[in-house]
Amino acid sequence: MNLIWLRNDLRLHDHPGFQLAQQQQQPVAVVYILPHSWLQPAELSLNRLAKAKARFLRACLIDLHRNLYLQNIPLQILYGDPVDLLSQWHQQQPFQLLTHSPQAPEESDWLQAIEQQGISTTTYDNQTLFSATQMAPLLSDWPASFSQFRRHVEKQLTVDISAAQKPVHLTNTGIEAPYITHVPWPTDFSSADNVRSFHLNGGESAGENWLTHYLWQSQSIRHYKDTRNQLVGQEYSSQLSAYLAWGCLSARKVWHAITAFEAVHGEDEHSYWLRFELLWREYFHWSMRVHGKRCFFYSALSGESLSAPALKTSHCSSWQAASTGMPVIDAGLRELKQTGFTSNRMRQWLASYFINELALDWRLGAQFFERYLIDYDVASNWGNWAYLAGVGHDPRGKPGAGRYFDLNKQLRRYDPQLSHIQQWLPELAECSVDDICAHQNGTTILANYPAPVQSLRS
Repeated sequence: MNLIWLRNDLRLHDHPGFQLAQQQQQPVAVVYILPHSWLQPAELSLNRLAKAKARFLRACLIDLHRNLYLQNIPLQILYGDPVDLLSQWHQQQPFQLLTHSPQAPEESDWLQAIEQQGISTTTYDNQTLFSATQMAPLLSDWPASFSQFRRHVEKQLTVDISAAQKPVHLTNTGIEAPYITHVPWPTDFSSADNVRSFHLNGGESAGENWLTHYLWQSQSIRHYKDTRNQLVGQEYSSQLSAYLAWGCLSARKVWHAITAFEAVHGEDEHSYWLRFELLWREYFHWSMRVHGKRCFFYSALSGESLSAPALKTSHCSSWQAASTGMPVIDAGLRELKQTGFTSNRMRQWLASYFINELALDWRLGAQFFERYLIDYDVASNWGNWAYLAGVGHDPRGKPGAGRYFDLNKQLRRYDPQLSHIQQWLPELAECSVDDICAHQNGTTILANYPAPVQSLRS
């Protein structure tokens, strides 16, 4: 039989694993494993699954269960170590494993250990626009900048979506995973209802509905490039990132949906820019395939031997509590922790402040985002943090001199009416933008708000 192990591909459409199982006409079982390691405290005593993120994931799994039920295929959901669980299952009921190619070294280690257990494994590309075959000419000499990559793929590659339809005629094995009823569910995952919800639900069905709404009903894509840097609202950006991160939508499906819109309404800077962002995502994904564990070193892709800064406990505590004394930052942290989402512009401010003002190890910031973001994507997250720290794919960056954002200038440009700050820091509702900027500069401290923590910017 075939066992399809789903990870960040929680959908039926455009799914090579289901297509392969259908072609082989073999009985199929489907499993999702919540890794035990996700709930183990790591740096800063944080695990990898905050409540808003857990809630979104659970909605993805519920929707997937419903869609598979229509195929008469049960979705087995396990919690534990993937290698141990799959090895024990294989001992009781041999199978051929079908799963998507690893995105990060952790997944590569899992698959290597699984194959060492004698489990036949077939992998396929399921998170990217292009296949490994299409990328082969670049993988041996990876472009150092996104611009080089973009020019190559825009001229020479096309996005294939030959597997666009949902599979039919899958054969149920009638076999449930061993000991599934004995696996305890983690508290953070099962009690995720009492969190402030992001306005979109998880799952393939919700993702397809939102894609249709964004492109064809509201046609908000028509102002994407102009509004993508806003901080407040439901349609200032595409907000497709969570569906892409969990694989509820394939990047190929989104790409072709955009080109279908362009076929009717014409290509413009807004539709092009949304495809442009998909190419950035693609660049980070394949870069991580090429560079592997280097992406997680402090020096990352800089080519230098760098020492991480010492941990500053008080600064970390202020950051984690969203109490840095910088209203712009605290508002973004509150939004992130409560909803699992914040705008791309805000993410850049948060990263710049963490790296430059708090002088903390950028990797701790990446791990903090990993815990909270409902749209956490390992390649995009770590690629962007390294970029902002000056140790990634920024042609202008250099270690110790990453991208820096002047928060007062940014606030006056992107939120002069303080819409975002007033939404997340209601205690500052009576303040003006001048009041906030003076407080953040340290010239006039607000009476009802903590003073900014000491900046360590050199």
